[in-house]
Amino acid sequence: PGGRFAFSGCSMRGRYAITIMMSKHIATLALAATLVAEGSIPSAFAQPPGPPPPSRSRTDQDAVRRAMLEGNVMPFSVLKRRVEEQMGGEADYLGSEFLAESNRYRFKYMRDRNVVWVDVDGRTGEILGRSGR
Repeated sequence: PGGRFAFSGCSMRGRYAITIMMSKHIATLALAATLVAEGSIPSAFAQPPGPPPPSRSRTDQDAVRRAMLEGNVMPFSVLKRRVEEQMGGEADYLGSEFLAESNRYRFKYMRDRNVVWVDVDGRTGEILGRSGR
């Protein structure tokens, strides 16, 4: 009667909570292992070691820099200014890409609701073609 080893309703609460948390983690790990085994998600160990491959924009930047240092293309700012003069200030610049195999730039603009592509020779700055309005 009323001894020091009496059971109280909360005496096991801490151990019960730890058991529930561990069960959830084990279930999560088991699900992840199953998905990896099925091929639904790739294993982290399946990735080749080393840094990730460079992004396309980084690769493009490197190609442009090399071409400019070798004297094969004019500086980007000069080419962009020439194209914008031809566009007459009626279009918004959206971006560009460098086509290393031909040393050309492709500028992208938005005029009204139309996308306009302008191809430019990187060596001379000559506008080679235009699509859109």
